[in-house]
Amino acid sequence: MKKLCLFLLTLVLVLPAFSQTEKGYIYLKNGTIVKGRYVYSADHQKISIQSAGNLWIFDAAEIDSISDHKSHTMEDLKLQENPSKVFFRIEMGVLKGNSDNSQKAPFSLSGSVNYQVEQHFSAGAGLGVEFLKESYMPVFVNLEYKLRNAASSPYAFVRTGYMVPLEQSNEIYYDVYPLWMSYMPWPYDYGQNGFDCKGGFMINPGVGYQQMFSRNFGMNFAVGYQFHRLNYSADEEDYELDIDYNRLTIKLGIIFN
Repeated sequence: MKKLCLFLLTLVLVLPAFSQTEKGYIYLKNGTIVKGRYVYSADHQKISIQSAGNLWIFDAAEIDSISDHKSHTMEDLKLQENPSKVFFRIEMGVLKGNSDNSQKAPFSLSGSVNYQVEQHFSAGAGLGVEFLKESYMPVFVNLEYKLRNAASSPYAFVRTGYMVPLEQSNEIYYDVYPLWMSYMPWPYDYGQNGFDCKGGFMINPGVGYQQMFSRNFGMNFAVGYQFHRLNYSADEEDYELDIDYNRLTIKLGIIFN
């Protein structure tokens, strides 16, 4: 009976104050999230929360933060329970540009294995395939930085490595390596000498946005700039050709662990 009287007295004293309350999400230090209208006591030592017909009173020291919208943090997804620091990112997209290429937007596919070094920074390695004048396999190091430790977050990345050729070049560069002409065994027997692919350096900085739908699965969209220099060598050992590519990368990916 005394508890009931005390509760009613609390309602009489506190509820009128809710006419001037704020509404939001109250995050407690023990991980609990309460949504409702809240008001601090006059001395700011306690906070009263009205939610779903219930009234809670907490010490101000128990409150971690208050927000007017829900922040989908990693804790919301329970990623703090045995979180995996290793995650995989698979992306596909195009390399859009007008640099020397028989395709204006070659297809690109890549995958990487990454390790979360700290809360916002991760590092990893990956490989893929890109269809330029020839097919290449980029082998790269991947560095990423997330702006916030949340399920939904922008991020920046840098990938750098080497483009490994997967096939020989079928391209003939007439303005660099001319046609040859043989007079034996028949006069005016024309042929062509091409170049061997040697691959080359690549770097791809960019930005993206990722959304985790659970602790094990998410998606991302990313754009960036990719520069790579491909090296070709002729039959003569002292004859080489470098071609620079400048491309806009547009990719959609999935994240899982």
